[in-house]
Amino acid sequence: MGQLRGIFLQFTLITVLGLALNANTVWADGNHAHPEKKMEMHHHSPSSKKGPELPPGTKEAKINLSGPFCSKHPEEITAGLMKLKGVLHIEAFSGRDYILVHYDGAKGSPSDMAAAVDVMKGSGWRCDATLVKKRMK
Repeated sequence: MGQLRGIFLQFTLITVLGLALNANTVWADGNHAHPEKKMEMHHHSPSSKKGPELPPGTKEAKINLSGPFCSKHPEEITAGLMKLKGVLHIEAFSGRDYILVHYDGAKGSPSDMAAAVDVMKGSGWRCDATLVKKRMK
């Protein structure tokens, strides 16, 4: 019984240390050490505090994220969505449970975007997406 307790304590210690070391998330800007400096993802656009200049009439859709570790993969989500017709810009943050997609309403559909995110997956993660129906812009 004592040996089993020792194994359990070792396993617990290793798990806690692993979680503590893994908490050092890599943000979109490659910054490892400062979670308060979460950077907005600007795919193919210059870094700016104002955000990119979007054409008049640009619409915005909010897509809620769920699924195992989905919110930890903003780069993959952004890259997948940028392939869709009409997507102009994406605001995705590591660890957030939603993304904002700026799109040309004549060329793209928010339901298509949510469907594209809904099937995204990788090694140890996958996404479930829900389009927020509240009108944004």
